[in-house]
Amino acid sequence: MKTARLLVECLREEGVERIFGIPGEENLDLMDEIEAGGLEFILTRHEQAAAFMAGTVGRLTGRPGACLSTLGPGATNLVTGVADAYLSNYPLVALVAQAGEARLDPPEKQVLDLLAMFRPLTKGVMDLGLPDEVPMMVRKAFALATEERQGPVMLQVSEDVMKRSATSWPMTPSAPLRRDAEPDDLDVVRKALLDPGRCLAILGHGVVRERAVPEARTFCEAWNLPTACTWLAAGSMPFDHPLSLGSIGMRESDLVRDCYEEAETVLLLGYDGAEFQPRYWNRGKEKRVFYMGRAGLGRVKDLRLEREVRGDLPAILPSLSQGAAPREDWGRPYRARLCTELERPAGGPKGLVQVLRRQMGRQDIVVSDVGAHLIWMAKYYPSYGENTLLLQNGLIPMGAALPSAIAARLVMPERKVVAVVGDGGFLMSSAEMETAKRLGIDLVVVIFNDGGLGLIKERMERSFGRSSNTQLGLPDIPAYARSFGAEGYSVDVPELEAVLEDCLARDALAVIDVRVDYSDNRSLF
Repeated sequence: MKTARLLVECLREEGVERIFGIPGEENLDLMDEIEAGGLEFILTRHEQAAAFMAGTVGRLTGRPGACLSTLGPGATNLVTGVADAYLSNYPLVALVAQAGEARLDPPEKQVLDLLAMFRPLTKGVMDLGLPDEVPMMVRKAFALATEERQGPVMLQVSEDVMKRSATSWPMTPSAPLRRDAEPDDLDVVRKALLDPGRCLAILGHGVVRERAVPEARTFCEAWNLPTACTWLAAGSMPFDHPLSLGSIGMRESDLVRDCYEEAETVLLLGYDGAEFQPRYWNRGKEKRVFYMGRAGLGRVKDLRLEREVRGDLPAILPSLSQGAAPREDWGRPYRARLCTELERPAGGPKGLVQVLRRQMGRQDIVVSDVGAHLIWMAKYYPSYGENTLLLQNGLIPMGAALPSAIAARLVMPERKVVAVVGDGGFLMSSAEMETAKRLGIDLVVVIFNDGGLGLIKERMERSFGRSSNTQLGLPDIPAYARSFGAEGYSVDVPELEAVLEDCLARDALAVIDVRVDYSDNRSLF
């Protein structure tokens, strides 16, 4: 068997259904075998978008998404999306082509030390250097990518090796080993739950990655715990649940900041320290803090744990739910104020968020890009299920939303998908509109357009009393969208709802450019 075909069969054995990327001269053999082997290849307009798409597949399914690039500039283009998966803990496997041995020493054009380049941005880098080692290396890569905390792994694919013959066969993935918590650790947490005092649960991204959302809800209900979600875990406790405090993640202006300042005990379920730094929530009253999750918390600034419970959340949480004694619902006043604030009619960017919420179903997916609109969405868009509000909170790259929305629609074609972007971020990845059109993928892009970089402008004016180099030109967005075969609209805030409702009802591929006044940005922080 040709090594390139063996690699394809190994990917199929790992459950890979599609690969995102751009071919090049150094991966021609692999591309040919991808076609012959029946794997779907999604040709993107930029390698960065391919990595964003693969990361979103990993985020939504829990199984590594796969992306591919050639060497040199293809590999460097892939870096941003891989780095985003690394900081966001999305499982991903990047197949990066490398020149044959004769071109490596001394390095010829386009040749870089790719293993060194990707090493600090991944959980591991591996060179597929020998044909018969391919099955073992692929199995190792996928196991590492899915092990908590999840993340990307890079496989270097040599042009020479892919042409050779191999005699080995794909390895069958094995089920991950169960990790049971120590009984003494569980007893400590159970005693803390029985003690008086105000106890708060914070659900982190690990709850979603471990597929422990139902168990987390049951646990919080059993003990009657006010529950907040980090941005990456948004919706894990549905907003309309009486215990829900929505999403937290703002440094100084969370709408329920008073609640977590009053908490005396905090239970961190699947929380990652980088999601919401403790110095912004571990404040107010002195707190007893407990962590639960498979990976362990690791080293985090401004946080001293009373006990860390390491084990699988789907097993830990049901154990702690048994014999629960419901506590006083001390979070009710904070939730009431939150609901009042979110439901208060508004114009401007908050009004746009309210329109989006009214038009999207409970399980539909909104993907937010990066900019002021990200904060407006995080604060004012209530979500009712995990992975229905996809916020950026790792590398936080502009331009991620449109590629991610395409991947979301591929993975979950039964759901409506909307990408919410700024005019700056949209033009960073707008070429992927052609990808969506070519693939027959229908989604709606809503642009919060202020003609510039509104969030940076606000930061500058706060810091220096003036801003500079934040204004952008205003291209004809509707005409631009139509050039890709999409529908294009330009509306003011009051007109958005009717246009959005119509586009969603018809399942159209559409771009809606909304002129927004960001003078309210000063209220965000």
